[in-house]
This record gives sequence, structure tokens and C-alpha cells, in this order.
Amino acid sequence: MLELTRGTGGPPRAVARRRRRLRLFALVAGVLAVLLAVAAGVGYWLWQRDPVGDAALSGPIPERTVPPLKNGVFVGTEPDQAQAFAEWFGADLDVVVDFSSRTSWDEIADPAYMIEAWSGTGYQPSYSIALLPEDDASATVANGATGAYNEYYRQLAQNLVEAGQGNAILRLGWEFNLETSRWATPDTAAFIGYWRQIADTMRSVPGQEFKFDWNPNNGKNKYDAVEYYPGDEYVDYIGVDAYDVAYTWRTYPYPDGCDVDCRSDRQERAWENAIYGGKRGLEFWADFARHRGKPLTLPEWGLWEREDRHGGGLNTYYLQQMHAFIANPDNGVAYQAYFEFNGHDGPHKLMTTYQEAGETFRSLFAK
Repeated sequence: MLELTRGTGGPPRAVARRRRRLRLFALVAGVLAVLLAVAAGVGYWLWQRDPVGDAALSGPIPERTVPPLKNGVFVGTEPDQAQAFAEWFGADLDVVVDFSSRTSWDEIADPAYMIEAWSGTGYQPSYSIALLPEDDASATVANGATGAYNEYYRQLAQNLVEAGQGNAILRLGWEFNLETSRWATPDTAAFIGYWRQIADTMRSVPGQEFKFDWNPNNGKNKYDAVEYYPGDEYVDYIGVDAYDVAYTWRTYPYPDGCDVDCRSDRQERAWENAIYGGKRGLEFWADFARHRGKPLTLPEWGLWEREDRHGGGLNTYYLQQMHAFIANPDNGVAYQAYFEFNGHDGPHKLMTTYQEAGETFRSLFAK
């Protein structure tokens, strides 16, 4: 049995010690709580800081001329499918997006099948042009920056002009900020140098009126695209590929049992925090284009049911928000092209896969 020794009018010593320990624990817990709160605040502040983005959006905003909005589509190298989409859409199309073969340098320099397919169709082509071939591992962005590959792009420019496509929009090295891109590189100077080499080379070909579309992927990616901007004199459009994809908290994937309200909440959060909002969402890119005095473009966008479940699938809210963004003249969108194609990485097609959303799309865009 514990022997309690009493003092003069005070509590037992064991009880006093216990109270002192409790006060000490409370003090330590309070200090830890304060430290954790400070750490969380500092962490949030560091996460929110964006010196690169802030610098890009500083300074005066130049005047810019934004042409009337052009509607477009990607349907593969299939002019008949483009016509079918236009008929379903209920309005004329102006632009077709396509991707040239890129297995070898010869395919990059002379994508004859693609050029021939769109010749005489009346569409303005927006061609996705590779910076490096897939079958030549020795080819690098750094070598390209020295001018080593200029001749291939001179040949490409000549082929386009001869085919009557000297007005083509060229998405050089599209989505270069994705880690999985063949031409992804941490060497920003090399990328910028290579872009300038190609732009200067292709612009030197008589008869060309090319528009160069600098086109990163939307949202947070491996590389910060802002640091890869080649300069205003080398760029005509600022393009963004902006699919219904999000990895931020409480967006996608939908949890099991997610009902209509749950899906709606996550779709809205995906738009606000990742697709439109966030450090590198559409809101940022619209501001970036405005500060550069360039029109904005949306060469690829669409619904997406992804294998990793980070796409929104059937999502009419996304279509409504994209339409509102595109229709807002403050955003300066020169052309938009829906990605009407079902690939190995998931479906996008409004005409077949997402027919309910397709009706929403037509009601919004065919006005």
C-alpha cells in the first residue's frame, strides 16, 4: 500500500507529483500543437507559393488580336469522320487536329498520308509535330538545339507548302511537360533552343504562313511548362490540352457507392481545383496567354473514362464549364477541338460512348 505523507495543509505528495506531470504533459501538448499548426501553415504557404508563375504574370499586359473562334475536332486521319461529326454537331468545322507518324525522321519530314488526306478538304489543319523519332534513341533535344535536325523540318515545311497547307497550325512537341513524352527533358535551355531552331527553319521556307502553337498539358505535371516558353517572337498561340482529369483531394476516382450528389460534388471540385483552378489550370493559362499577348487554344479536350479512374467519365458539368470558358471573350480562345476518339487509354466519343453528354455538347456549341 502506498504510504502518503502529508504536509501542513497540502495534498499528498503522490497526488502533487501526478498533477505536476499532468501540467507538464498539457504544456508539452500545447507546444506541440502550436508547432504543428505553424508547420502546417508554413507547409501550406510553401505549397501555395509560385514564384515562377507569379513572375510570368507580372508586368504590363500587351494588346492582342484574337480571331473569331474556330471550332474543330480530332477524329483520326479520317476526313469522312470529320464530316460525319460536323453533320451530327449541326455546325461547320474550321479546324482538324491530327498527329503525324513519328517512328523515323523520314516520317516526321514527310507524313505524306496525313497531308494528302486533308488536302482539298477546306479545313485548316492543326498538326501535332514530333520533336524526336521513336526509333532513334540517339536523337536528343540537346542535339536539336544545335540545329542538327533542321533539314527534316525544312523538308516538312516544303511538303506542307507544296500541298497547299502553308497555313497549318503546328503543335511542335505537344505536351512536352509530361514525363512520358519522348521529348521530355529537364534541360529547359535545350528545349527552348530546339524550338527556336525549328521555328526559324520552317519560317524560312517561301510561301509559309504557319502558326506555331506552344502546347503544354494542363495541370500539374513533371515539368513546369512555364520555364520552357521559347519567347513571344517564336510563338503564335498558347495551347492547352485540358481533359476532364484530376488527381487533387476528393475529386477522382469516385468512391464506391458514389451517388448523383457525390459525383456532382467531385466533378465541381475537379473543375475548381484542377482543371480550371490550381497552379496550372485553365485560369492560369488564360492569364499567361493574356500577358504574352497571344490567343489561347484548346487543341485537345474531352470527357475521359480512364483505367486509373482519375477521369470524370460522363460529366455534363465539365462540358458546361468548358463552353462557358471558351465563350468568355476575356479568355481569348482562337480555336477549340474536341477529342472525338476512343483510344487504348480510354473513351472520349460523344457520338457513341457518351451520347447523353453529346446532346449537351450540341446544345451548347452548335449555336
